Amino acid sequence: MRRLFTLCAAVLLSVAAFAQSKGYGWPMDLKPVSFSSTYGELRRNHFHAGLDWRTGGRSGERLYSIKEGYVCRLSVSPVGYGNAVYIQHPDGTMSVYGHMASFRDDLAQRVLREQYDKKSYRVVIYPSPDDFPVEKGDFIGLSGNSGSSGGPHLHMEIRKEGDNLPVNYLADGTYPVTDTKKPVINRVGFYAFEDSSAVPVVRRLQMVSNPDKYKGTVAVSDKFYVAIDAVDHMDGTGGRMAVERYRVYLDSEKIFDFKVGDVPYSKGRYYACLVQQGEKGHDLLKTWCPPNNGLLYKVEADNDGIICLEDEGTHTLKVVVADCFGNSSSCSFSVRRDPSIKVFEPADTVGRLAALWYVPTVYSSDGMTLTIPAASLNASAYIKCEKVSRADPSLGRYSDVWTIGDGNIHLQRPLRIRLSTAKVPAGLSDKAYIAQRDDKGELSYAGNTPVEGGLEAETRFGTFLVAVDTVAPQLVPRVKDGDKLPSDGRFSIEANDRGCGVAQFDASWDGEWILSQYVGGRIQIYPDKRHRTGRTHNVMVSATDHCGNSSTIRFEVIY
Repeated sequence: MRRLFTLCAAVLLSVAAFAQSKGYGWPMDLKPVSFSSTYGELRRNHFHAGLDWRTGGRSGERLYSIKEGYVCRLSVSPVGYGNAVYIQHPDGTMSVYGHMASFRDDLAQRVLREQYDKKSYRVVIYPSPDDFPVEKGDFIGLSGNSGSSGGPHLHMEIRKEGDNLPVNYLADGTYPVTDTKKPVINRVGFYAFEDSSAVPVVRRLQMVSNPDKYKGTVAVSDKFYVAIDAVDHMDGTGGRMAVERYRVYLDSEKIFDFKVGDVPYSKGRYYACLVQQGEKGHDLLKTWCPPNNGLLYKVEADNDGIICLEDEGTHTLKVVVADCFGNSSSCSFSVRRDPSIKVFEPADTVGRLAALWYVPTVYSSDGMTLTIPAASLNASAYIKCEKVSRADPSLGRYSDVWTIGDGNIHLQRPLRIRLSTAKVPAGLSDKAYIAQRDDKGELSYAGNTPVEGGLEAETRFGTFLVAVDTVAPQLVPRVKDGDKLPSDGRFSIEANDRGCGVAQFDASWDGEWILSQYVGGRIQIYPDKRHRTGRTHNVMVSATDHCGNSSTIRFEVIY
């Protein structure tokens, strides 16, 4: 047992020494190191730009600067990285620590002062190099779950000098870890493709699950492409990690090669050009390369990733995926062209607009005007544009209801929709807004910019109508009037608005502004030690929705 302990200690020391030799320390004391997500993971609309370090499912792990330098940025937000520290290092790199629970005391005091000066929970601060210098290993705060986080962890990035480029620092050996596990190919989809007109048409032919066990022959059209659902796994964690490289071969000849590498923030929005939209589950990376793709320089592909079979014989298609440690997996298929497969049917275009990606698309009908700006689409496409029901004020529909687009098409920038307000009574014109309706019939705010004869909103694809909201948000404290607050003083108010949603809120403590934030349908109040006197305090909270309806509540607490 003693020899085993000595061996384990030696391994940990050698790993630590390697990290030291690269000039970086560890961001946490927690060992063994494991991750819940790695660089380049395909997220809903972007690449994951760092590593998610596991913290045992809990907040409160002490975080340290991985290198000497100075705190160059402090950021607080209810979304994104939440509480985050950015440290500039002498070699030009920057380290980023996101989703923190709290900052160390001097950083926290600077943030709190800025929040009260700006009267805003959200702040971004750019300290000077002399304000908060740090050495490698200096304490900077505690890990947490703030911002857009699905559970306690540390999101940490290392960015390169000059271009603020997040790099895959696991791949370059900054923190050596053992990974002997191969990626897993979960699904491979086959898609018919037709581009004889200016607008290509895509149709799914077959989705093969457990492809390593598939023994059949896939019938394909004259032109087709494939999309791959693959994830990586690592020793010591059950998380779904990023695949680093995708390759496809036809009869042993490589026809597609994509390597994630380092992805600039300016290019991250082109993520959607690489994935097959509209498929449930984990995203699939496709071989077809649409024209409006800022990541084409990372792809090697014959014929833009479209596969053309010249005969009706049986061919072998092979898919190979690899992680950043060189572990790889593959699967192979027999494919044969079937001339009877039809990709395009005239009925496919009924109720759809032929939108060319490189020019604006403008369409008007029955009090609705749709504008899709140039370069908003990844490729030219037939866009669904359908009136699904007529205006009926008695049912809360103050315009016709329009469905624009669907889940199979991605927008890189918002479209503009304009709807007539002719059905809105004059006395309610300032209470009208453009609502987006979900599959359950629930409405949410899309916009209410006044234009001649109507309202306009910048938004994404969906179902839209003009609605009216005359009801103020309902505010319900989570504490009772006169309650004694817990030691940290924090409490919340439910802020429910079933109409156009809360747009603004404010809170005061004994007549003075107090730090608060609105998140998840609640207004969170943050008294600090300055507010704690052991007596009764007067609290006032107000909220206003997007149509100007306001409500205010007053109550007392003891703190």
